[in-house]
Amino acid sequence: MIRFRQIEAFRHLIITGTGTAAAKRMQITQPAISRLISDLEEDLGFALFRREKGRLEPTVAGLRFYRAVEENFLGLERLKQVADSIRSEASESLNITCLPVLSTTLLPLVLKVFRQAHPDVVVKVDPCSMGELMSRLQDMKTDVALSLEFAEIAGIEIEPIFATKVMCAMPSDHPLTAKSVITPQDLEGENVIGWLPKGALSFGAERSIIEGAGIHPHYTVETNNSHTRYAMVANGIGISIVEPFAYAVWQAHGVTIRPFEPAPTYGYVLAYPRASLRSEITLDFRQAVLDVVKRYNFTASPRE
Repeated sequence: MIRFRQIEAFRHLIITGTGTAAAKRMQITQPAISRLISDLEEDLGFALFRREKGRLEPTVAGLRFYRAVEENFLGLERLKQVADSIRSEASESLNITCLPVLSTTLLPLVLKVFRQAHPDVVVKVDPCSMGELMSRLQDMKTDVALSLEFAEIAGIEIEPIFATKVMCAMPSDHPLTAKSVITPQDLEGENVIGWLPKGALSFGAERSIIEGAGIHPHYTVETNNSHTRYAMVANGIGISIVEPFAYAVWQAHGVTIRPFEPAPTYGYVLAYPRASLRSEITLDFRQAVLDVVKRYNFTASPRE
């Protein structure tokens, strides 16, 4: 029966090229290395090395076997890294992936509630794009994600949490602030900060509504970053159809929002790796999210 120690000796011998160096890596004697390799060859039924000019050279069979060994060792090394990481952490941790705008608006309020019950839990927040967010979920590199809704994808479980309509953001001294509701017709001739088109995962429905009404505003800047859109509005570069989360941050910088009609509705979700078991910490984070969104005020300052 093949033993792990034999495989370890074989791998070190291939990598270092000499029995002395392999023995040093494993902190055993050179004769012990020779015995391990000899026993492995007997168990396998073929030669792994041949001696040429005083050096051990792997046979063709030995190289083929090494490729299989290395593939498996990479998996073992990954497990070792995970174990080292877990062992080095002083307390339990929660890995959260979310859209950048949610990491600066909704998430801090959620963590304020969550940490009342778990003050010692280390929370790791990874703001990223939709594509990266879904990859991390599928690869099981995060415990939970806060995201704009997306179509069902293999390996990901989605839980809708709430939906909201987009708004129209403008500088506080803009003439359109006199209106209680902004319509596509109000955008005729206006400079508009638009969303880069990225299919169903962007806020691109705004353009369809506006152009469907026969309106063609001047798109001065296009970006998929919500805070960038608000910043452009705050500096008078244009008005923009926006998600309402970041308004709490940008209100103090001279930005005003008004309802936009007809407005598309966007849903937001909690998402989890489908194959993973949810820890008690993850479930408590979920409850904190649900508690916060029930009373979330899009027009309040972040401290309220």
